[in-house]
Amino acid sequence: MILVTGSDGIVGRGICKKLQELSIPFMPLTHRPKEYTSNKALVIDLANDIDSLTPYRHEISGIVHLAAAVPHSISYPDNDISADMTRRIDQNIHAFQKQSGASLIYMSTCGLYNRLTSNTKYEDDHDSISVSSPYFSAKADGESLFLSQGTSTILRLAAPVGVGLKPQLVLSRFISTARENGVINIWGSGSREQDFIDTVDVADLIVRVLKKPKRTIINVATGMPVTMMKLAKKVVEVVEKGSIKISPKIDPSDGETARYSISRAKDYYAWKPQCTLEDSIYKLIPENFEENQS
Repeated sequence: MILVTGSDGIVGRGICKKLQELSIPFMPLTHRPKEYTSNKALVIDLANDIDSLTPYRHEISGIVHLAAAVPHSISYPDNDISADMTRRIDQNIHAFQKQSGASLIYMSTCGLYNRLTSNTKYEDDHDSISVSSPYFSAKADGESLFLSQGTSTILRLAAPVGVGLKPQLVLSRFISTARENGVINIWGSGSREQDFIDTVDVADLIVRVLKKPKRTIINVATGMPVTMMKLAKKVVEVVEKGSIKISPKIDPSDGETARYSISRAKDYYAWKPQCTLEDSIYKLIPENFEENQS
């Protein structure tokens, strides 16, 4: 059975759906149940309680560890308190992994890379790592923790998009504005990049790793970054509403890049993304982003 922590998050919902489609037994785990939480989900505060998981240690063959205090909501600001919560969660799951002997997938982030350099980021290029906040520091510590013992695959995730996308994120805001035939304001030069990867493709890679776990680090991205200006144009094109305006407001993230190599995922797992940016935007047009704020 596969344990999925953070099962109510954007990636968690995607992998649970994929496992269900493939008839792979799994156990979802969440901290704060929502209206869409599975009635089969375990509700455990992983930052403070690991004993509730112990009775299941002999049933679990693989762990997809997504739970973290991700700073995408007012509940978890990017500060030392939230970072320490992420560390406690990781330490408890690491202890459970040792109890169960299960392989583990640890969801890290491409945010660990220096986004102010234009070079393509490879997993083993340590000079490209630049820890810039408490949250990223906690994720870097998590990578080291899980690579220290057992079979753990570290997935460095770019910008995931799919059902449950947070309303404050840029793609949600662009789609909401275009859907209302509003004006999408582009800050600064509009050259800031992001690499948007659909959770359908993320789930596909996770399943492949579960079947053939490796002790390694893998970038999970499309390898095709898009600037904010190009993103706005694509949203207006797909939604068929809205317009674009250059704002005098400065973008504090101007100059950031999102250039990640995905060759290792291709070489190890014959994986490559299937969903285009257009596909992802189209699926999100009917999404009620306001319902996903919690």
